[in-house]
Amino acid sequence: MDKERIARVAKISIVLLLVLSVSGYYIYQHAMSIGLMKPALVLKVSTNITNNGDPMINNVTFEQSGVPFFYKRTDTEPKFPEIQVEARLNKLASAPASYWSSAHYYYDDGVYTLQVFFRDGSEPKQGDVLILPIRIISYSGAVAYKTTAFWIWE
Repeated sequence: MDKERIARVAKISIVLLLVLSVSGYYIYQHAMSIGLMKPALVLKVSTNITNNGDPMINNVTFEQSGVPFFYKRTDTEPKFPEIQVEARLNKLASAPASYWSSAHYYYDDGVYTLQVFFRDGSEPKQGDVLILPIRIISYSGAVAYKTTAFWIWE
C-alpha cells in the first residue's frame, strides 16, 4: 500500500514538473507578446580616430532584445565625453520614442555598447522604421561627430 502511494505521488510530481516546464518555455518564448517584457535595442558602435585626430563612427550593429516589464527604464545620466543615441519612430520630426542612452567615450578606437529602452506607448511594432541619431559629444558638450542609423523592427 505504501509503495502504491509513493508511485502515485511520483507520477503526479513528474506530470506537474512537465507541465511547469512546458508552460515556462512557452512564457519565455512569448514574453514580449503577452506583456511580460518590453522591447529594447542593443547597439554596438565601433569608432576610430581619423588622421586629423577627430573621432569617427565606423560601424553600428543592432540586436533586438527585451527587458522585464518592471525594469526601470530612464534616461542615462550624461558623462562627457560620450556617445549618445535616442530612437524616433518612422519620422525624424517625431518625438523621441526612447529614453536617452549614452556611454562614456574614451577618444580611442573601440566598440561601445548602448541599450535603447522605449517609452511606454512608444514601443516599436513589426515593420516600424527606427531612426537613430548617434552623436559623439566632446568634453565641452559640443558635438564632435554625428551620424544617423536606421533599423527596421522585426
